[in-house]
Amino acid sequence: MHTTLKRLACSPVTSAVVLSALLAARVPAQEPVRGVTTTSNVIQRSQLLLQRQQRDSAITLLSMHVAIEPTDGRAWFFLGRIYLDNAREWHRAGHRSELSGGSVFVDMAGSSFEPAQELLTDSGGVFRVVAAMEQATLRIEGSGWEALASWKPASEELPLPPVMAELGRNLLASCPKNGVLVTGTSVVEAAAVWGIRLQGDRDDIVVIRPDMYQWDLRYRGRLAAAIGADSAAELAPALAAVAATRPICLGPSVDSMDVPGLHWNRSWLVLTTATPVVPSSAFSVFRLSRTGLTGSVWTAAARDEYDLAARRNHALCSTLFVTSYSSTAPAIPACSP
Repeated sequence: MHTTLKRLACSPVTSAVVLSALLAARVPAQEPVRGVTTTSNVIQRSQLLLQRQQRDSAITLLSMHVAIEPTDGRAWFFLGRIYLDNAREWHRAGHRSELSGGSVFVDMAGSSFEPAQELLTDSGGVFRVVAAMEQATLRIEGSGWEALASWKPASEELPLPPVMAELGRNLLASCPKNGVLVTGTSVVEAAAVWGIRLQGDRDDIVVIRPDMYQWDLRYRGRLAAAIGADSAAELAPALAAVAATRPICLGPSVDSMDVPGLHWNRSWLVLTTATPVVPSSAFSVFRLSRTGLTGSVWTAAARDEYDLAARRNHALCSTLFVTSYSSTAPAIPACSP
């Protein structure tokens, strides 16, 4: 038997996923799943079930499939994405059903992305980091931002591709000391920042997810307390009040916020309310230059993040993107003549 097949077939991951699927299938509103399809169309059938709002049936179908075909990385990955969406819906719904809520969904997502990482390399690994970000969010909601100080995931739980790890370090380095970094909804930006932040780098920076701040009152309360803001205020006025004591930074995929009284300065890859004082030695695009667009499925996405930053800060074209360790500079569209 194939080594991966042998390990996954008897792993607790498979058992847990199948068990959750069987429980989900008992929900009356869901369409019954009568059989497991082949690898070629299981994703299509799952997508159709999702379009019909039959999410639990899609989980059942995928779980039955990976129990028989545990080396189907795409199926594991799609299953993890559904669990991740379930966790986010749990937040939006006001943390309904605390006992079997977000933590279960996040754990199941992580358990699905683990075999997906082995079978799909980069994509599964990046989404394991996204699952770790969701675990961090649950800890923050439970005990406050300070809960991260006593929790450091194992390195194998944060398997960022090198080009994204480099991006995450560059983004965090762009924000001045004791800053508040607002990330966009871009998966590559969020995973890059959180993957490095959860390793313990730049523990002086508080990272805010603006979508969560908008619709999750528990999350807003914890983050407002962390930065010293009024939890009754929306994000923009909260940041305006905090800017007097802490630098505010906006990631490349965050549109410049219209916050009365704030002026945005360009600081490498971010916009900030502070005066930039960051040494150039803190930055590198070695991995981006080295791997090229064929090196990682996420290299193009990382390049797009750098492009967004260069559109706001054209000085990057003559500083960060002119390197001494590559014969050609990274192909950043904003820097093209």
